[in-house]
Amino acid sequence: MDEHGGNIEKALKQYRLVEGGVIEFSANINPLGMPYAVKRALIKAMDSLDRYPECEYLELRKDLAGFYRVKPQNLLVDNGSVSLIHLIPRALGLRSALIPIPAFSEYEKAARLARGEVKFLKPKADLSLDMDNLIKGLKGRDSLYLASPNNPTSLSLEKKDLLMVLRETKNRGVTFILDEVFMEFSDSPRKNSLIQEAVQSRNLIILRSMTKFFALAGLRLGAAIAHPKMIARLKKYQPPWPVNSLAAAAAREFLKDKKYIRDSYKLIQEEKEFLYSELSVFKALKVWRPAANFILCQIIPPPLTPPARGGKLRDVLAVKGILIRDCSNFRGLDGSFFRVAVRSRKENLKLLSALKEVLG
Repeated sequence: MDEHGGNIEKALKQYRLVEGGVIEFSANINPLGMPYAVKRALIKAMDSLDRYPECEYLELRKDLAGFYRVKPQNLLVDNGSVSLIHLIPRALGLRSALIPIPAFSEYEKAARLARGEVKFLKPKADLSLDMDNLIKGLKGRDSLYLASPNNPTSLSLEKKDLLMVLRETKNRGVTFILDEVFMEFSDSPRKNSLIQEAVQSRNLIILRSMTKFFALAGLRLGAAIAHPKMIARLKKYQPPWPVNSLAAAAAREFLKDKKYIRDSYKLIQEEKEFLYSELSVFKALKVWRPAANFILCQIIPPPLTPPARGGKLRDVLAVKGILIRDCSNFRGLDGSFFRVAVRSRKENLKLLSALKEVLG
């Protein structure tokens, strides 16, 4: 199976689907897509593709700094947040990571590729983070990977708990990598973030992404937010021109579009609550209340017919043109778990209708 969601090309071939007839619930991307103004900016940027991007990305960093309310020297841009996840352990020489599970698989992969070893922290029965065990687990570790909201659970941590983790990691000399790439989809993006703490702390790195909220999955753009000295250290290990000119142009245009930002926030909050409420009605499902723009579900006993379990459910829905994320390859989860993105009302209703046919 695919390590990540969003592989539409493979699904089209595997299930013999027509591209226009597929609804993508396996990748957590803003359903509003790309507005015309951004497409126009991309067309204009194509005229300068014979030139290298501006190596320091000064204008892009200024615009991002305004959006995140930090200074440009607190930002490092890259080809998506995944590139930054892989850059950090290599640049900082991290060798012993603590990763609460279930979690995004690239944390583990990045740690191991940097010749590090990984200790996994099991969650509570409800998949929430065990804070006491987390603090104990920091002993002997040099890095902690944590996400809020978390992928795939869509659970977030209270700011007071994050601040406690920050204090503990600082006292123990642990680098705290906090993945906030889904923060823009949460109920209170600015209130729950540790961005302002990151610009002052020497051990905290915040990860953000424009791939999700600004629908730039194909162009790739992510940012690390940290103390200027941390940013400078990471930059030494980054290859030149990590962000292409088209991604930079699209991002700058997106950041100007305040209406798109407001409309996106409103749509996600409304549809997130609607889809969660409707999924919770299914007796065959256990559904986790989401903080982000995706919802984790589990098929629960009594045992269902074979087509309705794990990867089989993905196959049954895929032939109907609906792609969901089978979560069996997340550490700590099995084939009874799946994840669905929050999309438009029309698309969400199609998902619910298809699930009703399969699950009853």
